This record gives sequence, structure tokens and C-alpha cells, in this order.
Amino acid sequence: MRELVILAALVLALHAASLPTDTDVQYECQEDQDNIATLEAESFINDHHRHGYKFKFFSLDSRSAEEKTDPCEVVLRLTLEETECHIVNPKPLDQCNTRMETQTKVTAKCNVTVSSVEGKAAVKRYICDTEPASHEILVTKCPDCPSLLPLHDPKALESVKTALQKFNKESDHKSYFKLMEVGRISTQWMFSGQSFFAQFAIMETNCTNKEAPQNEESCKALCGDQARYGFCKSTKVGNEEPIVELRPSYFILSMPEGRHQFPCHGFVKIPPSIYPICPFPPPRLCRGPPDFIRPRPPPQ
Repeated sequence: MRELVILAALVLALHAASLPTDTDVQYECQEDQDNIATLEAESFINDHHRHGYKFKFFSLDSRSAEEKTDPCEVVLRLTLEETECHIVNPKPLDQCNTRMETQTKVTAKCNVTVSSVEGKAAVKRYICDTEPASHEILVTKCPDCPSLLPLHDPKALESVKTALQKFNKESDHKSYFKLMEVGRISTQWMFSGQSFFAQFAIMETNCTNKEAPQNEESCKALCGDQARYGFCKSTKVGNEEPIVELRPSYFILSMPEGRHQFPCHGFVKIPPSIYPICPFPPPRLCRGPPDFIRPRPPPQ
């Protein structure tokens, strides 16, 4: 009996090995291949998204295929949801949680054109409408939940500035870090006054922690495989000192050269409370976070 069980397991293993994988399948824009196209769209959009947070596929809302085109093309209407993973977080997307309703969910409705290039699914173009959930609806369900503020709110940015100063002052890192971008800011009124909850990404500069306070403007962000980025959360309650939380599990990162961040051409010059998903391609600038390649051990 034991031999039969072993033989059955071997047969199943051989059968599984003989099945075609996604890389073996010729993509032909067929409806039963939409899972291949949606995965490629999700990956492509995140690879070209240079601000804010990663987005995860939620639903395929509609599809329309172009007939008699070579190569074939299909237009997918997708819904993506913003995750809690900032773009400087190298965590795989499937390990990133989408936001709860109480955190003000953000969704993106995207039209994505996918074609077949050398038998593989390839994104040809996309355009997304990115919107936060209605604040009015959130208040009716959760009156005490924090509400999003504009990313350029002066008081909120002052809390971020104070939090970053505190981080550099108390950090064990020899390098001085500058603000890369504010990911999101929310506020809530308490007995002690207005509170600010901020999430922001920071980037390493060529200055040391000792020299930067006297010469901050001359400190330049590092690029290429010298770059290190971090992601912080800060809480400022009333007039109290801010509490800064650093996410050390993905703080030290090594990156390839020649990548960048970019403005959102033709959309909003100053994002309101979220970063929209922008069309591609971006211009070549060595400033922001590129694709990540491997973690780097922290300096001794």
C-alpha cells in the first residue's frame, strides 16, 4: 500500500511538472487569459508608480478585445486598491495589506491596454482615476476616525519637519537624511488639541549627521547603489513633542542607478491628499526611489 501511495505521488508530481506555466503559455488576448493580463497590468503600473503607495489588483470590471489586430489587443477596466506598503518598501505585493475603511481607502479605476509581444502579455498604455473614499461617508460610519489632510498642509508639514529633525538627532546612522516625500497626513481633534499623524519617506544624503544642521541646503540625496531610503510614521498630539516610528525592516536598501521620481504631467501639480497613479513614461532623473534589488546590511 505504501508503494502505491509513493507511486501516485510521483505520477502527480510528473503531471504537475508537465503542465505549462504562465511563462510557457502564448498570450493571445483570450478571455480565459485575463488573469495573465491583470497580473501584468498590476505589476507594470506599480513598476512605473514613483510616489505614494503600491496598489493591488481588486477586480476586473470589464474587457473589450480588438478584433483582427496583429498583435492582438485587449482593453481591461480594472479596480486597484492602495496598500499600506510605500514604494520604498521592498516587501512583495502579495504581502501588502490594503487599507481598512477607517484609514480612508484609496481606489484607482484604470483602463489598461494589453497586447501580445513575442507571445507575452505587455502593457501598451494605461490611464487611472485615483480617488480617496468619501470623507462624508466615513464620518457617518466612524466620527472619531482621523481625516486626510492635503499633502501640502502647512501645519501638518511642520509636524513632519519636527519629526525628521528628531529622527536625525536620535538616529544611530552616521548619514543625514532628508525628506523624500510625505505619503499621507491625517488629523484628529483631541482634548489636548489638534493631532497630526504623518507617514513619510526619507532618503540618505552625502552629509554626515554632524555637519548637516549647519549646511543642510548643500546636502544632496545619494543615487544608485549608494542610496538608502526609509519610511517613518510620526504622531504629534497638540503641543507635545512628536513620536517618530521608523520601519527598520526595510530601511537599508541597495538600488540600481539611473532611476528617478517624476511629476504627474497633466494631472495635479500639488496632489490634494493622495498621490494619483500617473501615466508612463517618466523623464530620466536621479532623485527618487527606483526598483529595489536587494537588502543591504546596515553600516557598522
